[in-house]
Amino acid sequence: MFKKFLIAAFFIYAHSASSQMVEATGQAIIYNEDIADARYRATEQALKQAVLQANARVISEETFSNGEFESASTIRGAGRTQSTNIVKEVRKNDILTVVVAAEVTPEHICSNGATNLYRKSVGVTSFALQTPQQANLGSIHNIPRLMPRDLVREINKQGFLHALAATNIQLYPDLINAPTSTNPDGSLTDVARIGEDLGVQYVVTGVIRDIGPVNQLEPNKANVFKNFKHEENKTSGPRNLAIDIYLYDGFSGALLFEQSYFETGEWNLDKSIRTGYGSPRFKSTNFGKIAQQVLWQAALDTSSRLRCQPFMANIFRTEGNRVHINAGSIAGIKLNDTFGVYRRYQVFNQLQNPLTQLNNANINITIKQVQPNFSIGELNIDARILNVQQQDVVIAW
Repeated sequence: MFKKFLIAAFFIYAHSASSQMVEATGQAIIYNEDIADARYRATEQALKQAVLQANARVISEETFSNGEFESASTIRGAGRTQSTNIVKEVRKNDILTVVVAAEVTPEHICSNGATNLYRKSVGVTSFALQTPQQANLGSIHNIPRLMPRDLVREINKQGFLHALAATNIQLYPDLINAPTSTNPDGSLTDVARIGEDLGVQYVVTGVIRDIGPVNQLEPNKANVFKNFKHEENKTSGPRNLAIDIYLYDGFSGALLFEQSYFETGEWNLDKSIRTGYGSPRFKSTNFGKIAQQVLWQAALDTSSRLRCQPFMANIFRTEGNRVHINAGSIAGIKLNDTFGVYRRYQVFNQLQNPLTQLNNANINITIKQVQPNFSIGELNIDARILNVQQQDVVIAW
């Protein structure tokens, strides 16, 4: 029996003018031995990955039939995708991995006009743990700092963004209402200040909502000792993993994207064993493998969301007609690249909370020197005459 699924609105971005064959990998967790469902979700991930690898935009409407795709997809404004097939499928424990090959006809621009291929910088802060007592199982109390570190590795492994770990910073004083939290003094959480301090364009943070057992045993008032002994001897069971990820613009502090991830994994170790998060023993558990797969998905979602965002960098020094910006070859900047200058203003909303506004100054700089972490550009005339100064911003669309 053939099972058919409709996959709609996949976006693939490319700068090549001709069609290309793209291979991409996706993974999904298998629930209740439903391979078809896992294959569908893994294929969704693979097509997202192909979106980034091909750098082209395709809006697809595809039929998934007996493990193969029959495509009638069009690119908005130009071209078509050809055949799309699953070329490899591997099951390892409860995780299904598929490799998808698709021929993609590219388009030059994103829907917002962005064409830059620079690696945008992302700072990843500590994740808050909503219920710290849940970390007692396995003694994974280090999860708030080591899980975001693993997310940094996954983001950098994909190669589309440049992620930096800032796990000494915790963003939310109020976990229940995150991301709409306030500081103790009543002001809104200052993401823009954190982005400026870290020197990054975007800030990623998160809240670990649940890492407790799926079937939490409630003590029976009539037989507390019996229930306690049952829990003490328990050696395995399913465990929740619920995480909320938040992506902020580091210049304005605006929340760009939020996503919740919820999975369950088997914790197949004796309750008395202390693995810590990230240890080889932890990673060997089914729960550890599920956690890694969730971070892989979160990294892919983050890269996809930022693909068509403009590239921005701070001006940190001016000297004559020379301008220094805090982005260099690591971000993909090259000699003779051109950027527009934007003025940074602070405005206040009705609650008198500061907001950042960027206004186009209609001034361009051309890059003449490139270092790993910064670049030097030139203006047509002296920066003082144009009033170009520190904390102004350069932008490439």
